[in-house]
Amino acid sequence: MAARRAKVIAITSGKGGVGKSTLTVSLGIAAASTGKRVLLIEMDVGLRGMDIMLGLNNVVYDLGDLLEGRCNISSAIVPSPNVPELYAIVAPVLMGQVLLQDIQLLVEGLRAYFDLIFLDMPAGLGLGIRATCAVSDLALIISTPDPVCIRDGNQVVRELAARGFTSHRLIINRVNRKFIRRRVVQNLDEVIDGVGSQLIGVIPEDPEVTLFSSSGRLPDEKGELQRICRAICSRLDGEYQPLIIR
Repeated sequence: MAARRAKVIAITSGKGGVGKSTLTVSLGIAAASTGKRVLLIEMDVGLRGMDIMLGLNNVVYDLGDLLEGRCNISSAIVPSPNVPELYAIVAPVLMGQVLLQDIQLLVEGLRAYFDLIFLDMPAGLGLGIRATCAVSDLALIISTPDPVCIRDGNQVVRELAARGFTSHRLIINRVNRKFIRRRVVQNLDEVIDGVGSQLIGVIPEDPEVTLFSSSGRLPDEKGELQRICRAICSRLDGEYQPLIIR
């Protein structure tokens, strides 16, 4: 059997509250459903939510415990109780300074044990950008179709480019036709051009996502969210999937 060498994908954004964590978990579920061994690492210190989304009631150690030496790696990695081959390291509630070299050592050490590693990065131009450039193979930039998110997404693209990192794609989240009808944006091309990244997926506004993110109720395997996320995962593997925007 060929040795694993995980592809590391950073989920990032310029502005907070765009749905990064929900999409990280959704993409993880979608990838694991195809038989891949998937690890999610929640990097947003103090803003833990992945445990609720995945229904993890047995979290004892988190990323902070691991990086500060209070546990070993096997104790920090928690398997999903509902999705085979899906694992998570959740964010610490409190933690001292996160050192980039520690993140690099952690991620490089984990590559051999997984097929995909998704990093749920903090929003903005700080640690998330530095870690994205240092450890990831691809960045997925999340933006909603509003002018502030578009502008901030472009700032992320510019900051990545300034550091020599050009491997990124765009996911437009929470697409609601009211935005376009009210001319908040003219169309989704305006979002793509404004952020400056190639589109890989469009996620519509969906009440199911709210239930999933707030209660741990897993998204319907046959529902629209998972269908779209599986298509995105196929595109990440280089497979052609038609982009359907309703």
